[in-house]
Amino acid sequence: MIRFVRRQVGATLGVLRGFRGNTRAILVTEPFWSVPYNLVQTYASVYMLALGCTPQQVGLVGSAALAAQLVFSLVGGWITDRLGRRRTTLVFDTISWSGAMLLWAFARGFPWFLAAAAVNSAVRIVMTSWTCLAIEDTAVDQRVHFFTWISIAGVLAGFVAPLSGVLVGRFGLVPAMRGLYLFGFAAMTAMFIVRNRMLVETRMGIQRMRESRTEHPRRELGAHLSASSDALRHPLFAIAAATSILASILSIVRTTFQSILLTRGLSFPEASIAVFPLVNAAVMLAALVLLVPALARRGTAVALAAGFGCMAASAVLLAASPRQSWPLALASTALGGVGSAVLFPVVDSFLANAVPDHSRAKVMAVFYVVMFAVPSPFSWIGGLLSAVSPRLALALVPAVCLPGLALSALVPRAEARAAAQAAALAAARAG
Repeated sequence: MIRFVRRQVGATLGVLRGFRGNTRAILVTEPFWSVPYNLVQTYASVYMLALGCTPQQVGLVGSAALAAQLVFSLVGGWITDRLGRRRTTLVFDTISWSGAMLLWAFARGFPWFLAAAAVNSAVRIVMTSWTCLAIEDTAVDQRVHFFTWISIAGVLAGFVAPLSGVLVGRFGLVPAMRGLYLFGFAAMTAMFIVRNRMLVETRMGIQRMRESRTEHPRRELGAHLSASSDALRHPLFAIAAATSILASILSIVRTTFQSILLTRGLSFPEASIAVFPLVNAAVMLAALVLLVPALARRGTAVALAAGFGCMAASAVLLAASPRQSWPLALASTALGGVGSAVLFPVVDSFLANAVPDHSRAKVMAVFYVVMFAVPSPFSWIGGLLSAVSPRLALALVPAVCLPGLALSALVPRAEARAAAQAAALAAARAG
């Protein structure tokens, strides 16, 4: 066992040392975004309730945010090609995160949270530009490792989450959260500036900036739809897109309603729930280092099935838990940590590898429109269910995981078909 752990840790560190260019710049600076994000995430929905929002309004804010993200996604590819990956990332990260942090810090009620959600939704433009920066000049076999290490960076930042519980216990929920949001504004803004100086524009980005100067927006919309239609003809991309949408729904439901269930449904004290992100982070870190590399060697299908299965079991266990049952709540958190560590990096790399490089910005822009249109009702539905009983919102998680398990079974056949098509194309070019 000790030999296995040593081998896995050595292989993981070897991958980390192999990153260069934009991937290294992103990984080095990522904790300066992840730390403030993790400090506020645990109490974000509870903070909204403390400022007078109802569970229905919490869900409505989430659904409104997704609707706004849909709008921003429509123009994300065009802006990314026009301004370049590097400039787009700086401008819209600053708007979406620095601006939203200020609104959350000074929020006085539901309208403030609605405005902050709209501003924060501009981050969906960044999702296209950031992905292009990370992927376009990176070897295909390095991409899954990059997304794994992005997850590790987020997990390591999660170890600071208990500090928010200490501050809530010392100063009270609302004052502590206002201070944490102001800290988030300062830290994230500094990080965006430093990271931008370390990044370089990708080769595809330079090419697309030249080409986009003479492109008309109407023709560009047609090109976006055409590129996306071509991509959807490939079963592997269709499956990758569907699993990514399901993973997005899972993230929305768990992030929004798990803390409400812990405090309102299971009667845990507010200051104590910061323990759960710490446990989640510890389990995720162990899984990312020890379990994910082994599962990756077994293939995408096995990893997806394991991830969706653990997420479903975690939600069922927590929703069925008695009040203040620490053993069951911690077991649920551990299962969720394993599921998150396995599922999200695999889904991200699966989708990244399924999108053609030459049309990545166009396809991803259209995909993000669909990805935010489909999950948008789930936050509102979760709010309605949570108003009836905080336990009911978590019932959405296993309902979403079931189609995810079904899709994972289709992956091997789709991969075989994609490999055959690639071999045939290569043979035709050689002939």
